[in-house]
Amino acid sequence: MNFTHLPRALAAAGILACAAWSGDARCSDTSQALDRISVWLGAYYPDVKFDLYGKVANQPTHLDLDAGHDTIARARFDFLMFERQGLTFDWYDFNRTHQHNLHDAFVYDGTEFQVDTTLRAKYGFSAGSLAWHWWFGGDQDVFGVGLGATYYTAEIRLAGDIVVNGQPAGTGHVGSKKSAVAPMLDLGYKHAFSDSLRVYAIASGVRKSGGPLRGHIVDARVGVEWFPWENVGFGAEYGGTRVALGRRLINDRSFDFDIDLQGPSAFVRFRF
Repeated sequence: MNFTHLPRALAAAGILACAAWSGDARCSDTSQALDRISVWLGAYYPDVKFDLYGKVANQPTHLDLDAGHDTIARARFDFLMFERQGLTFDWYDFNRTHQHNLHDAFVYDGTEFQVDTTLRAKYGFSAGSLAWHWWFGGDQDVFGVGLGATYYTAEIRLAGDIVVNGQPAGTGHVGSKKSAVAPMLDLGYKHAFSDSLRVYAIASGVRKSGGPLRGHIVDARVGVEWFPWENVGFGAEYGGTRVALGRRLINDRSFDFDIDLQGPSAFVRFRF
């Protein structure tokens, strides 16, 4: 895990939030389900499934990889600027390498050829979102709506060695890396059993329809927060993320890839 590459938006958001909070550290109208400043640092441990759909010279191809479980660093920050409004920043970064052996056969001019390919794939996805939230409700239950934007980067690189009938026949590689900004909408619900125990559910969606990198990202999670101390506690959640993106290249080439992540997360929680 690596937290050293958090986007600069994090620092800007923190400065802005601390400036607002310093003028009014506590507010009597703030719900028990919300914190003035909330920091989440932890890891996401999902089961990762990756599908790559490619086209070169109008010839389609498909690669299905069950990458197994992986650990992904995750950080989240919430800052209330007013009693029921504020900023939320969320960030995670996923990178994976995988080697896949492909076996196929074809017939040319009456002769059968056996083709073996060792394909090395590197794929990654990182996203940082910044949203303004409005929270509605009472002291123990609040419902939220958030509007903002997500900055994300998607990368796919493939390299392979081809063997025909036991003889090396060549190598090849192709790859693409692209970043984009897309609007985001999320909905949330939080319930406080007490000041030290809370539960929540969050769902968000991102869609990018224009440019060379387009697609959508859907994320949903449910979780619990427990604070055995006033300002320090723990968080646990279970969530799933679906990333479906496409990249158009020159020379009639394209890549579309789906990444499904589903699993638990654990956080150390700080609140002020």
